[in-house]
Amino acid sequence: MPAGSFVIILPLDKDYKVLGYYFKDGNSIFEVTSDIFLRLNLDHSKDEYNLLSLKELRVFSYLHILKGKIARKASNIIVGLLLNENDKPEKFRASLKETAEAVEVLGVDVLEMPQTKFEQLLKDIYLEHLEPLTDILKPEALKESIINITKFMLSGGKKERSIAQDLLKRVENGDHEKISENYTIAEKALKSLEYEKAAKLFSKASQIAEELYVVDIAEVLKEKSSFSTKIPDLSKKRNKLVQDARNSLRNEDFHSAYEYYKKASDLSKKLIDFEKEEEYRLKSKALEEFYIVDENYKKK
Repeated sequence: MPAGSFVIILPLDKDYKVLGYYFKDGNSIFEVTSDIFLRLNLDHSKDEYNLLSLKELRVFSYLHILKGKIARKASNIIVGLLLNENDKPEKFRASLKETAEAVEVLGVDVLEMPQTKFEQLLKDIYLEHLEPLTDILKPEALKESIINITKFMLSGGKKERSIAQDLLKRVENGDHEKISENYTIAEKALKSLEYEKAAKLFSKASQIAEELYVVDIAEVLKEKSSFSTKIPDLSKKRNKLVQDARNSLRNEDFHSAYEYYKKASDLSKKLIDFEKEEEYRLKSKALEEFYIVDENYKKK
């Protein structure tokens, strides 16, 4: 389970500002230093998602381009999630995007907001968007969320009360359990490389969630569906690049080999496959250094 999160904003009049942190156990375990910011900013100049490995933590982050009125004051925000060794980054891809959008909704006031006040909001945002999706999608958690929505609606007008009563009936019938069921089967389909099946199941779960007015969860599931449809094409392109790199190595074309591995590394990042990203990046770097040495000796 993640240890916490942080949010950085990039104002137009200075390099960056840390809006605040949230740590699950209450203890400060991480600080965005100028060095860490430079590393994050450099990596995000190439990709919207990034995994930064530190001594005791891994930082999975997302760069969000700001829109609307706030874009007159700041260009981007970076939302970071502090992962432990066993946390899989790909599980939080959609959640990070949702968190960034939730921060953006706060508008220009966020630039002048005291850090303590923002951190109170960040705690709520974290619990709503960044808790592991499997916890949020447990039937009992979904039931509680929907019932809380109905309580709010029952204090509204005739239309809202009618919707609330319908939602309560659907919860009694177990409709919320179908969200969990479809999500679980979709995750299994992903592991079996059945991407089309997974996309359809995520989409189905998203549709049910939207009907039950758990809109944030619906958006996360919709994002997972969309990403699942992109995986086959990206994976095919990456496999082709890796094969091209190996063929180049057989032909002792080290320049082409390291370029192919570099492209494969970049695609792995888009796939949120950071183990392969590291493998191909290191191979590319090693081959580039070998190529330079080889070229220098050829000239002698």
